Amino acid sequence: MKNHCLVLLTSADSSNLYDRHKLGFADQQRIQQFPQLAQRLDWQNSRFLKQQLPSHYSYTSLTHKKGCAALIASASCCPLGIDLEYVQQRDFLALSTLCCSELEQEWLTQQQDLATSFYQLWTLKEALIKAHHGQLSDLCKWSLIQPDKPSIHIPTHQLQAYTAVIKQSWFLSVVYPAIYTNVTKCTQIFGAWNKHDIIWHRWPNHPSV
Repeated sequence: MKNHCLVLLTSADSSNLYDRHKLGFADQQRIQQFPQLAQRLDWQNSRFLKQQLPSHYSYTSLTHKKGCAALIASASCCPLGIDLEYVQQRDFLALSTLCCSELEQEWLTQQQDLATSFYQLWTLKEALIKAHHGQLSDLCKWSLIQPDKPSIHIPTHQLQAYTAVIKQSWFLSVVYPAIYTNVTKCTQIFGAWNKHDIIWHRWPNHPSV
């Protein structure tokens, strides 16, 4: 398991499988402090996923949206990041001024499918920030568009990054060490999403880094 991680995904219909009695110590403390969490679908499904992990997978990154949840986990301390976003119509160019570098903003104006390009950038950047224990305010610092590259590149050779589209309504990105197993070999899916093929796209790394 040295070079291995797990990616677990669930649609919103797995909440009946959540078991409050199997919560870890930290989550039990959170429930005691904020008992209303136990009624939320995102809490139930994200904690259901944590309950599926072998005990030695103690390092995790979690994401959830509209009751759906995803996590990436490893048995060893290493950079891990994951982000899940639901597709909806927005003023993507206006949003890009808040979360994208100038190069990324310019690149977005050139894209025919603006929504897809924006969500690819957004989820990848959030996953990278989580992997480096950063803050959302760091989004502009991670530029995935370089002057000499016309498409998205991950600005490090130490990590690998993947994006998948689920049911044409969800974008999911993961980031983890380059030496680890291909994501297609370590993904498990629960709920109705298990009926859908999830095809991962691996992003290239920027060669100058």
